[in-house]
Amino acid sequence: MKHQPKTLAKTLDYIIRRSPGEYGLFWDPDGTMPWKEFYWVLQEDPSLRFVRESTIREILLLGIELPFVIDGNLLRLRPGFGQPDYPLACDLPGRLYFGLRPKNLVRTQNIGLKNTHRRFVPLCARKELALRIAARTEQNPILIEILAREACESDLSFLAAGGDLFLVDSVPVEFILFPKLRQDLLERLAPQVGKPKDQPAHPVSPGSFIVQPHHLQAPGAAKASGKGTGKEAKEGWKKERRKERHKREI
Repeated sequence: MKHQPKTLAKTLDYIIRRSPGEYGLFWDPDGTMPWKEFYWVLQEDPSLRFVRESTIREILLLGIELPFVIDGNLLRLRPGFGQPDYPLACDLPGRLYFGLRPKNLVRTQNIGLKNTHRRFVPLCARKELALRIAARTEQNPILIEILAREACESDLSFLAAGGDLFLVDSVPVEFILFPKLRQDLLERLAPQVGKPKDQPAHPVSPGSFIVQPHHLQAPGAAKASGKGTGKEAKEGWKKERRKERHKREI
């Protein structure tokens, strides 16, 4: 272990419990957080990139206290460390920011900003933090702006998650400002219309059988010439020669 176990435990405690909002992290209401999101934060610090699930378990086996345990793919707050408490944000900045994955652009333009994997959508008061969070899973995120005050005046609730991080259930389209993008990028992101070229006109369900004209031909049927081919034609020719020879002998 590159750090002293107790020192490492204090560092992890600071990131995950004392100041998660500083790193763009937040807990769900049930006291859980995806392990992978914590892991991505650790990868941003060269001195913490060595930390793995086994490192966490090693610390716990040494009897050193951590505020969480690993539960499958989740981090779960241990009893006694309190559930996350995110109060309503009273003083919102005029704009909040979110780093959007390009593949989700068209969907967001149609139905607004939603989070399909977490309870809340994390929004940031600083562009740098929004891009930092997005860059953990997307190489070229698209920065969008949220008209936070206008949305709040329309009864949309924002929670303060510490530092420059705010949480919201979802954001309707009318409160989102999208950047102007190049036409070629828009065309590439546009949903495909119509069937793929290699898709059959009449899809066949698994286990189905479509009758073709050649399936109706009787087994062993001769060709249109009527004389057969191959071995059958050769045997017929020999038979005729034997008949002629037998007549001459009589």
